[in-house]
Amino acid sequence: MITDLNSALSANIKGMKRSAIRELLKYLGAPGLISFSGGFPSPLTFPVEDLKEIMNDVMEKEAAFALQYGATEGDALLRELLVKRYNEQGIKMEMENLIITTASQQALDLIAKMFIDRGDYVIVGLPSYLGGLSAFNSYGANMIGIPMDDEGEDPEILEAELKKLQAMGKKPKFLYLIPDFQNPAGVTMSEKRRKEILELAYKYDVMIIEDSPYRELRYEGETQKTMYEMDGTGHVIMLGTFSKIFCPGFRIGWVAAHPDVLDKIVVGKQATDLCTP
Repeated sequence: MITDLNSALSANIKGMKRSAIRELLKYLGAPGLISFSGGFPSPLTFPVEDLKEIMNDVMEKEAAFALQYGATEGDALLRELLVKRYNEQGIKMEMENLIITTASQQALDLIAKMFIDRGDYVIVGLPSYLGGLSAFNSYGANMIGIPMDDEGEDPEILEAELKKLQAMGKKPKFLYLIPDFQNPAGVTMSEKRRKEILELAYKYDVMIIEDSPYRELRYEGETQKTMYEMDGTGHVIMLGTFSKIFCPGFRIGWVAAHPDVLDKIVVGKQATDLCTP
């Protein structure tokens, strides 16, 4: 190895830190430990027998296709089914509005790669998802936290921060929000609050990243509209994943956005992994 590894490292990697969550997971095997370090569903809920049957069927009928390189945008049939599912939920979407990623964590990294230059500002909830913060930090973002109450992030504090940046001749690259069952606060943003924050996004011309992995984990109460469906102007990029609604090891996610935005994400993804497995 070279004598001074640190001198050869990029500014980006020097700014990265190990994930606090992933480090905690090392201790999962400790005898007698009941871990709350991650959102681990019971393995008893995993549809193992169904998956065996499906995988055997795929290997018998579609092995050559399944094991070959695929499109960077993701499998066309999967995209079609996800779009159909959203439309059935009342969320208008076309195939051109959705691509597949290696879970939503890759989507966060690709969005950070697409938008953030070192020193740029990003607005996040206070507190917010560590995986998202790590992705933004790895590209040198300056993060501004917006406190939340039981309806979500406070729009008055948000506008005050936007005005401060505006006075400096700056604006944030995006707002990162988890409107449904926010991680780690657990808050679901009210429809009124979603509208207020969307209006601020329009007023200050800022993108919103709507991270939506938990939306379907609702057992009671009324499902809120996504900010993506409330928008209609292309200001919102919505992320989804099977990790929370199927199995965490099933690393398949997606990004829904305006086609022009997805085109740039695809370019970034091609340089990362060519295509999702």
